[in-house]
Amino acid sequence: MNWSLFNVINNFTYLRYSVGIAMMFNGFPMIFFIRDTLKIGPASSVFTAIFFSLALVLMIPEKPFKRLFKPNVVLINLGVAFLALTLYYFLFINSVGKSVADIGNFVFTFGFLILLIHVPNDVKDTLIQVIFAFAFFTNITLVHSLVTDPNWTPGMRAAVNFANEGAQPGGNPHITARNGIICLLSALVMLPGTKHLLTRLFLFFSVLFGLGVVVISLAKSSYLGLGIAFGAFFLFRFKLADLGSAIGSAFKFRNVIFIFLILIGINYFLSRYGDVLNLLLGYWDIFEDRIMNVIFTSTGVRLSEEADVDYSAMGRVSGFGEFMETLFSWDVFLGRGYKADYLDVPILESWVNHGFFGFVFFAAFNFFLIVYVIREVRRHTNPLTTFLAYFFLSMSVLLVTGGRPYDIAFWFPYSVMIRFLGIKYLDYIPRRKVRRHRPQPLSPVTT
Repeated sequence: MNWSLFNVINNFTYLRYSVGIAMMFNGFPMIFFIRDTLKIGPASSVFTAIFFSLALVLMIPEKPFKRLFKPNVVLINLGVAFLALTLYYFLFINSVGKSVADIGNFVFTFGFLILLIHVPNDVKDTLIQVIFAFAFFTNITLVHSLVTDPNWTPGMRAAVNFANEGAQPGGNPHITARNGIICLLSALVMLPGTKHLLTRLFLFFSVLFGLGVVVISLAKSSYLGLGIAFGAFFLFRFKLADLGSAIGSAFKFRNVIFIFLILIGINYFLSRYGDVLNLLLGYWDIFEDRIMNVIFTSTGVRLSEEADVDYSAMGRVSGFGEFMETLFSWDVFLGRGYKADYLDVPILESWVNHGFFGFVFFAAFNFFLIVYVIREVRRHTNPLTTFLAYFFLSMSVLLVTGGRPYDIAFWFPYSVMIRFLGIKYLDYIPRRKVRRHRPQPLSPVTT
């Protein structure tokens, strides 16, 4: 982690780009804090539109369309094809109406993609640090919201309560969990390249802080997503030789001090807040019960006596029935129309609502994204792309567990991945030198 990159005077342009991208990439937790906790601005989608408009303004280059940077060609072709198809359905095959919110989603998504193409590759070093700082600060705002909320008690799901009338009670814990994952993963990818002891301690604390936010959010998809991300690390990066070298490096003087300070901090925390461990175990019991409920709802197998029907999982089961019904009807070709059915399974809804081509574009986009993600997990090109790879793995569970295929919660992160993932950075991937044999001068023949 390089603190000098936060120098506004020397790095103003890249900081401006990075703040705008971070606001689009992970802006919802900050929106809820400012709008619903601090009571600043209208408690409606108008404030969200203002927030994202400010983010796009920060990303406007000095001379638009004069200098463009190449994104991932495969991903942008498939992504834009799917978005263009859904826009066509929105305009012409739409039985639910053309709401202002849907229009705004398309405008912000396409505007974000266009402005990202103007952002230079060198912003990557600043961007990963700004994304981390944004997520860390948002975690602090969550703690403030929970402490000042008289209705929240330990053991409840952690989220910012919405202020608008008729909103979902208890807020949205999935957004809270996603922010915790972003804080955790961004700190982890910067930790190996950080040499300063205090900074390493701060990043390690941020990892634990982010993990704690994920735990208290009680979002099953985030738990599973983190498991997939760490599983990919152990599958593609972990070697037994690394374990031996890690044990050996742990006995170096600097690392011994680092580990010692961490143990002192954990011991002090547990001695002062002894109920925290019991609270975490309680969260684990709740998570285990919910997993048993999901298994019972999906398969009918009761693995525990307390297992009951999970109505969220029941909705996805019924959505799969809608998909099978579509598969054996004329709607299999063109689909039922824009937002005609809500399956809560984006990969299936892309076919049910947008037909065969909608499914092909959306599924192919995610397939090639997985290819580039696995390649990045193997290579660790730079902290930004490594973070994006692991973050996609953590959110990949949502493709079958929640949301719609055109949600901006998908496409804002997708847009950043289109722009930066799978792009060759010459300062990190040196090209192989090709030896060329130079012609040798002829020497005179003597007799």
